[in-house]
Amino acid sequence: MRKLRRTLPVILLAALLAGCSPDIQEISDIALVMLTAIDYDAKKQEYVFTVNCLNASTNSSQNTRKLEWVASSTGKSIFEAARNLRSHAGKVLIWQHDKFFLVGESAARHSLYEVVDFLTRSRDIRLSSYLIIGEGSAADMMRSTSESGDLISNEIVGKIKNEQYWGKSMTLTIKDIANHYVNPYSGFATGKLSKSKTLDSGRDVLFLNGGSVIHRGKLAGWISGEDVLSLHILLKKKDWEHLQFPETVPFRTGKLSLQMEVDKRSIRMARTNGKPGFDIRIRLSGSIKNVDKQVNAADPAVLREMEETAGRYVEQQLRSSIRVFQRDLKIDLIGLADIARRYHPNAWEGMKDAWATDIYPAMPIRVRVDVAIPTIGMSEALGGGLR
Repeated sequence: MRKLRRTLPVILLAALLAGCSPDIQEISDIALVMLTAIDYDAKKQEYVFTVNCLNASTNSSQNTRKLEWVASSTGKSIFEAARNLRSHAGKVLIWQHDKFFLVGESAARHSLYEVVDFLTRSRDIRLSSYLIIGEGSAADMMRSTSESGDLISNEIVGKIKNEQYWGKSMTLTIKDIANHYVNPYSGFATGKLSKSKTLDSGRDVLFLNGGSVIHRGKLAGWISGEDVLSLHILLKKKDWEHLQFPETVPFRTGKLSLQMEVDKRSIRMARTNGKPGFDIRIRLSGSIKNVDKQVNAADPAVLREMEETAGRYVEQQLRSSIRVFQRDLKIDLIGLADIARRYHPNAWEGMKDAWATDIYPAMPIRVRVDVAIPTIGMSEALGGGLR
């Protein structure tokens, strides 16, 4: 008995030194999914699930491009395609590092709802990841080389973070998109990824510009970067409280460049001749960044002229975008239905059945923009401005 007590610790120690437990995941067996692309083959009626991965054993002294690899599989559903990927990958796939999902145009037009439903049900996927619609095949875009030489996933995440400095792109998270689906009367926009050739080398690179319009669970169309900027101005979103956007305004015989931000917005429902309509009031503040003609910006009359000219210019831009939303798309991207339902419930009951087909596309939407330029920049420092 005493001999057994002496040898038991030695046996246990030998078992520990012999190797790791089969329940422990080796780092060399793991691959980090950096980007996921989802397409739909209409002819075969199959989803195509493609991942861009990085081996977890990568270290800083290695070339990450050599350790980056792509795997793809198909299935009659997104779930089946994702599961079939396991037989091709050769690694245990970890999705916690995947910061955004790229959905091809074919899959988005077929059923974006099915894609979002799958992503929100999976425990492996972060709901804070971004979802972007690609103009064309998502898998082809995934295989593009980055402009900066970094991983393509890192480059696109950087472009998403830069959206707030120009306002012509709008990328939503999976969680935000899922929340939008509960509203049957309105649509929404998320990011649009396209290919374009660089000015220097002429090769194709990916860029974010414009938006993908989603309505009734599918991709309904595209909007331009100017229309996306209009949405940013009209909508109050927590992620865009400090949006600062550039605007170049024709002024007299030259051009006036401003950096602008929204100070206040108001959208109210009002009836005209018994018919519903909306009054939109936007207050912007701007700072002068460049004037290409000599003007006395320190003169209160000139400054007031600048403010009025900038206000009319943005008004025209907003009216043009609203016409696109109302007459071309016939989709309520501003959320006017929510305002009517919340603040005018009795009137909404009589409108909701005909809202999308008759009322919204034809209702008057009046826009007023006021611009204040509290500082005039360099011309003020020069003591009187350029003349």
